[in-house]
Amino acid sequence: MTQVESPVRDDMGRLLVFGTQDVDALAWEPMPGQTGVFSKILWRSGDAAIGLIRVDAGAEKAAHVHHGAHHHIWVVSGSATMVGQELAAGSYVYIPPGVVHEVTAVGPDGITFFYTYRPVEVRRSEPQLAGLATFAQ
Repeated sequence: MTQVESPVRDDMGRLLVFGTQDVDALAWEPMPGQTGVFSKILWRSGDAAIGLIRVDAGAEKAAHVHHGAHHHIWVVSGSATMVGQELAAGSYVYIPPGVVHEVTAVGPDGITFFYTYRPVEVRRSEPQLAGLATFAQ
């Protein structure tokens, strides 16, 4: 992994470049309470995260919902069913806040997908959305 200081902006963190060997060298961490489900966090800032999730053949990622976060998912390899749709390598899914989602019917080679998890930003002047991530005005 190479970290390069950005000469233009430094308020957003550092530029990270992961080569194939760098990503491969990161350990797959078991996801708590889920057998056969693993993750690699590539980047995190506060509650926002970007990474990879792998679900082994025969395993499932339990149904869950994020009431205050967006998910973007791109299937890197393998196949499975998510949000009632059969997906294979190259498929993309956007899961808005409040949508229940799971990974089922995992194919014989498992599934690996790249994901983003981005909390919703809500102005403090929107009290009906209390409890979601906020930012100052």
